[in-house]
Amino acid sequence: MSDRNFSRSARTVFFLVLPLIGACSFASRMAKDSVEGVTSNYSSDHFTLAATVPANFGFTSKAKYSPKKGEKCEVYSPGLGGNVIRQQQKSNTTDAKNVEQTVSTNIPLEFNIADCSMELTRVSYEVSASYGAGARDRDLELAGGLTVTDTRGAQDQVPENIIEQRGICSWLFQISTAKAKKDNIEKILSCSAADQKWNAPDDYSKRKKPGGAIARDTLNKKIVNVVFRFSELEEPSKENRWIKTNLGWKPCQETAESVRCGAPPIFRSFKINGRECSIYPTCSE
Repeated sequence: MSDRNFSRSARTVFFLVLPLIGACSFASRMAKDSVEGVTSNYSSDHFTLAATVPANFGFTSKAKYSPKKGEKCEVYSPGLGGNVIRQQQKSNTTDAKNVEQTVSTNIPLEFNIADCSMELTRVSYEVSASYGAGARDRDLELAGGLTVTDTRGAQDQVPENIIEQRGICSWLFQISTAKAKKDNIEKILSCSAADQKWNAPDDYSKRKKPGGAIARDTLNKKIVNVVFRFSELEEPSKENRWIKTNLGWKPCQETAESVRCGAPPIFRSFKINGRECSIYPTCSE
């Protein structure tokens, strides 16, 4: 056999074996991840999140876990072709019902997988609701949450085992520019933190989302009660786009100079469920 033929044969064998090596390497990583999945567990230390939502509202909590300080916690990502820092999320969703409902779920403070130890760093709240019968007549609001820290704050000094949080939700309306709903009214769900009398600041720039921060070492066995209420008071989603009258809200016509209401204002029409309207929410004056 000539050297040229031998070299060609060697190259053929090499390129046939190379994909098998890659496949074996990928398979070994996948097998490792499968083993890690079997050995994962949440800690018994936890707190209880009790969420109350109004009728026709859904609620989702998302607990995020991040590597503890000093932990490497890398995992291979086939999509990226390299190692990434591992993250973990534990979600719990309650679908909307036609009555007010309260759902309780235990949120573990730690998550362990293989040689990686992770700790709870954030629990996010999401509320969802519908304002009409159409498939697009709904919205989801990122309604605050609980940040878990290593530093104690003022609320961590409270000896009670129950932490109270309040949120008040309402619809903000606007005229849609989307092709499927162009010129029709659409609504945005907005939830703000409320005080003990269920009031939120009139100035939207001063409003905050429900929730807060709490030290991790004080959270075990505590109960966090977050209660959302619905306000039927609707307002425009943006300032100075509508003018309020005794009969309702009238939208201003945009001009080449400004999208805000001018002086004197020029009004425009819009649609509610396909009807031509001049004032919200009654449609006609």
